[in-house]
Amino acid sequence: MRITLLMVLGLTVGWAQSDPGEVLRQWLEEGRAAVQAGQFDAAIARFQKALEAVDADSAAAGDLYLRIGETQRRKGDLDGAIQSLAHANDLLPGNATVVGTLALALDSRGNRSDAQRAYRATIELDPNNAIAMNNLAFLLAEEGTSFDEALQLARHAMALMPDSMQMTDTAGWVQLKRGDNDAAIALFSDAVAKEPAEDSFRDHLLMALERKGERAGIFGETISALKQAPSPENLAKVTSLLQGLK
Repeated sequence: MRITLLMVLGLTVGWAQSDPGEVLRQWLEEGRAAVQAGQFDAAIARFQKALEAVDADSAAAGDLYLRIGETQRRKGDLDGAIQSLAHANDLLPGNATVVGTLALALDSRGNRSDAQRAYRATIELDPNNAIAMNNLAFLLAEEGTSFDEALQLARHAMALMPDSMQMTDTAGWVQLKRGDNDAAIALFSDAVAKEPAEDSFRDHLLMALERKGERAGIFGETISALKQAPSPENLAKVTSLLQGLK
């Protein structure tokens, strides 16, 4: 599963050498609060107001373009996000947060080749960026030409974030795409056991079990349970059945 949420709205990127000042700080905080409340237009308006008050070629402007771009991305304005994040990248060259956020926007926009390049650039700048590794692994698996690299990236991401079942799910997806159903089932089972209500994990496990082609016994019962709507009883049954798959 690709990870699409990235927190980049703290006062961390473009203000290292200077305090933004009380008025600017207030606009930034109001913008951040608006993003968290899902009020994206209000947030963008606050960040743009702050942008008008800083040097257009400064790192602070780069920080604000980053905030605007991330907010546009969450809003679904991907073209606007890519444009804003490109400005941020010009003003904050070599910044892994900027490049990583741009990669997410490009990925969501369906610009897969550009997204791959941006994810690779992010990893080069930040070798422990598990989100970039995870998402690049997913893209490579979907492309179907670099399964070994995809699996290596997915495993590295899992090692960096062992408690994230999204990473486990991506590793399972890579294994499924490369034809190793047993490995995929093991990974998807782990993800579903820990987060049984997550529909995408259940769907992926169901896909792997059906692809394996075993309809009898524990496999058939698990397939049947996964097809049912999640409920407290169903989640408990799925969790119990998964123990039998190990």
